[in-house]
Amino acid sequence: MTSRRVAKDMALVRKIMNGLRWPRVLYRLGYIRVWLQSRLFPLSKGRFPPVWLAAKSAFPSVWKMDGRPHGLLAIGGAITEDMLLAAYAKGVHPFCDQHPIRWVAFNPRMVLFPERTRLGKGIRPIIRSGRFNITFDRGFEDVVRGCSERSYTWLVPERIAVAVALHKRGQAHSVEVWDQDGRLVGGLFGVDMGRVFIGESAFSNEPNAMKVAFAYLNCHLQNWGYGLHDAQMYGKHLERMGFEEIPRKEYGRRFRQLVDRNVRCEQWKVDENLDVAEWIPSSPGSQIRKPVSGR
Repeated sequence: MTSRRVAKDMALVRKIMNGLRWPRVLYRLGYIRVWLQSRLFPLSKGRFPPVWLAAKSAFPSVWKMDGRPHGLLAIGGAITEDMLLAAYAKGVHPFCDQHPIRWVAFNPRMVLFPERTRLGKGIRPIIRSGRFNITFDRGFEDVVRGCSERSYTWLVPERIAVAVALHKRGQAHSVEVWDQDGRLVGGLFGVDMGRVFIGESAFSNEPNAMKVAFAYLNCHLQNWGYGLHDAQMYGKHLERMGFEEIPRKEYGRRFRQLVDRNVRCEQWKVDENLDVAEWIPSSPGSQIRKPVSGR
């Protein structure tokens, strides 16, 4: 009887350890650890986080972290343009929906390789029809505010201010989708890291407007030599367009190969020499318009 009772007790312990309660305990313990580290090594403007440079054992590099999904790395600090760029350079994303700010490294990472872009069957006819007019960097602030107008948003006023400041510096860009009456019906924006585009958010007030925006952006990114469109977190709509999840370690390796410190800080423009409707993502260069014979 005693041995059976012990076996039952051990089975119950294992069930608790492997059940829902134990991960919650571990998460809370991890949260406390990060909170204490963040208090000991507060974040400073323009560097994320300084403790990585001073005490690697206390705060391991993102690329060497364990396999925890969406690992919490730091709590607190201020969100500024330089702070955001420094965090993105280390594969870290700030959650600004509440204070203090939480700095997180996603695992896995949702990314798109331009050559794997999937254009839905109905997107090419829509592009050819002229139903939408697409522009780049024409209405950045309107796009950001369009993305923020939902029940839940991390685009709080201070985060919007950072996005606008980066846009004025020429390092944050937007894609606008206008209807035939000149109304903004969709768009997206993100940050240029040099051959890596980090998508921030997107919105759509008309069917397929967002898909057309992504088609134009990714077509141009491939033509400009970009190797990665980073959407950060999983989304079903992203998966339909060809985005895929990759491990954080692989993301770090690819990011280091592609990121370019010499980002061309300038306004983006739609290239009229590109035909997005005829673009075959697996064939780079297919988007370049062929010269008309006899001219």
